[in-house]
Amino acid sequence: MAVYLDAIPESAPRIPRPNTRRWLYFLGIILASGIALTFWLWTEERTGYVFWCMALGLPVCLWGLFFSLRRFGYKCDQVWASSWNREREQLLEREITRGQRAVSVLKVGVVIQLGSGPEKLLNAVLASTSQLTMQPPRVGGAPVRHTRLADFQNKQQVDDLDIAVKTLASQIRPVLDKIPADVLCWLMVDCEIAGVPDAEAKISHLLALQTGRKFQLFHVKGLAALDNWLDEMWKTPAALITVSAAIRETPLEGQGEAIAWLVLLNRRHADFPNAVRLHRPEKGCSRSLSKTLSRALLWCQLPPEGVRRAWMTGSSVSQGGDWNTACENNELTLSMTEDNKDIDQTTGYTGKAAPWLAVAIATTAAQQGDPQIVVAETDVNDIWIVGITPGDITGINQDLS
Repeated sequence: MAVYLDAIPESAPRIPRPNTRRWLYFLGIILASGIALTFWLWTEERTGYVFWCMALGLPVCLWGLFFSLRRFGYKCDQVWASSWNREREQLLEREITRGQRAVSVLKVGVVIQLGSGPEKLLNAVLASTSQLTMQPPRVGGAPVRHTRLADFQNKQQVDDLDIAVKTLASQIRPVLDKIPADVLCWLMVDCEIAGVPDAEAKISHLLALQTGRKFQLFHVKGLAALDNWLDEMWKTPAALITVSAAIRETPLEGQGEAIAWLVLLNRRHADFPNAVRLHRPEKGCSRSLSKTLSRALLWCQLPPEGVRRAWMTGSSVSQGGDWNTACENNELTLSMTEDNKDIDQTTGYTGKAAPWLAVAIATTAAQQGDPQIVVAETDVNDIWIVGITPGDITGINQDLS
């Protein structure tokens, strides 16, 4: 579940001490009232000890009782405020620690029109090389400017998917072989493949068959799956394989096709000492992008000047000025032209694969030693920001035992 720091109530306000001047005024009023009432109601001789006790002593005693009760209430409020603020700080610290959980990225892979391999995509995006071309959709019709996977043909989508998954499994298997067999493996498949309505079930079955591992299906999709998985499986060692794909029959202008996959582990692994760290994603919208970025940096424990590059996908992020404003408000020293890279200019917007494609390329870039930020629009008014850092800088995860 997401970490909502805003749901934690504010600190208790400072408890003001009783105003001494007002209480002295009140003492004068109660003394005057006591004397007046005593002189008015006293029917005997207005002299003696009893008379003056009634005129002066009783009002002073009443004033002292009220003042003592007020001071007692003041002290109780102070104790309550101090106790609440202490509990709030503990809760805030606990939630921030939970938010700063991260996973090790053991392996990533992408398939785009340019070919397979994240390094090819990284070089193409850095060089601002667009793969968008005018070409007819698979089902025919007028050409549309988009990218398309050449290995998928319209009449044999199922067979092409089988080949692609077997190739994917051959790259994942060596990584899984290094993970102990008793470590639970989760699988999150989020695909939109034209002509294969049961693509997710086919991919799950083929991966289990080809790798020899039993997978537990994670039914939450997208970056929300990582957000939930970080909490649900944190106490025990576990691996998460994410597979996302977008292959369309009738693409729109500026869309693209891609397959992206990652192998994640919620522990450090001795065989992957330099594994890049993928931190908890933070969800927001265009209006709250500054706060979303601030929280993502908090989860990464990164100062603003530590971010070296941002990878963006989605029209709302690249075309609006909200991202620039968020960078300014959080004092990110990024060049809007050199350090902010829109991967959609190279691959087209790849739908369900877009956030994981951005994570894959940012992971590849982070392997060179610089922290990265991914900004991905996944739906209308849904923008995710996630940080990727080289190595283990959090000190939170335990070693895989």
